[in-house]
Amino acid sequence: MMEKNKRETLILGVGNPLRRDDGIGPKVIRRFTESRTKKNNSYNLPPDVDLIDGGTDGLGLIEYLKDYKKVIIVDAIESGLVPGTIRVFTPEEAVININTDSLSTHGFGIAELIKLAKELNINPELVIAGVQPEDISYGENLSATVKSNFHELLETISKISQPV
Repeated sequence: MMEKNKRETLILGVGNPLRRDDGIGPKVIRRFTESRTKKNNSYNLPPDVDLIDGGTDGLGLIEYLKDYKKVIIVDAIESGLVPGTIRVFTPEEAVININTDSLSTHGFGIAELIKLAKELNINPELVIAGVQPEDISYGENLSATVKSNFHELLETISKISQPV
């Protein structure tokens, strides 16, 4: 697909909403969608930003990457930081060891997705907005720590979705 045919920006929320903080990506997508549905767009997302809940289908996410110029991946990221910490980085800024650190808290993670995209010559501008989880046990609610930073995460993602 030629570059000019690609859509502008995708916010891709990944994670399992039944594993507490691991569901941060889908919760972000739901909140942004609700904001747009209410017609108030309180997070000021540009109109050409698409929102997709990618769930936990790591390998299937490659299909989304090829259609966009810029992809912002939102996920719970195991980075050894204080729970609730928000970290925004590009793949080039991450030290990724595919065998021992998939970055994501679920199966086929972001590191593998990035590696596969490079191998297939799928090269959107990638930005990862990660949150250090506190609790990925079974349950539907975010931990109090991650929930307390949820609005800040939404604002951060909104800022990086703006055209340059």
